[in-house]
Formats: sequence, structure tokens, C-alpha cells
Amino acid sequence: MYKEYMREHAEELRHRETLAFLIMIMGMISLMGGLTMTIILANQLSWVLFFPYEPGSSGLLGMALTLLGFALISAGFVLVVYYDREKMWFLKQLRESNAVVDIILKKGNKKH
Repeated sequence: MYKEYMREHAEELRHRETLAFLIMIMGMISLMGGLTMTIILANQLSWVLFFPYEPGSSGLLGMALTLLGFALISAGFVLVVYYDREKMWFLKQLRESNAVVDIILKKGNKKH
């Protein structure tokens, strides 16, 4: 029962890790869309830190997409690292529990 729980939890973490990769891909698409919109529509670029934008409504949309893209990429990267480390811990525990079971079974076979 313990091994089943560990396996199910590791599978759930694999699923979450995949979703975190998809969040990163969404961020890349949003970032490229925002930068492309800004560059295509820009006559006179202004800069906020290192983000280009064009004053006006389309420029604000491009800026929003760019910032959203950076935020999604950052969040996705952090989540991928977090879920991967947690999954590796569960897999390590599962391997250790299998080793303990193997040792117990070997000791049990020697008695008979």
C-alpha cells in the first residue's frame, strides 16, 4: 500500500511537471507575441526598464503580453524545478523501500 501511494504521488508530480513545462511554453508564446506586436506597430518606441512599448492602446497590449510572458516563463521554470526535486525525493524513497523489502525477503528465504 505504501509503494502504491509513492508511485501514484510520483505520477502526479510527473503530470504537474508537464503542466509547468506547458506554462513555460505559454509564456514564450505570449512574450514573442508581445514583442512582435510592439515591434510591428511601433513608430516611436519608449522604454520601461528594458521593456519596449509604444504609447497608445496597442502598445499597452504589447507591453502587457510581454510582461505576462516573462512572468509565465519565470513561474513555469520555478515550478519545473520544484516538482522535479519533489519527484526525485519520492522516487528515492521508493527505491529505498524496495531495497528494504528485498533485504527482508532475502533474510526470509535463508531461514527456510
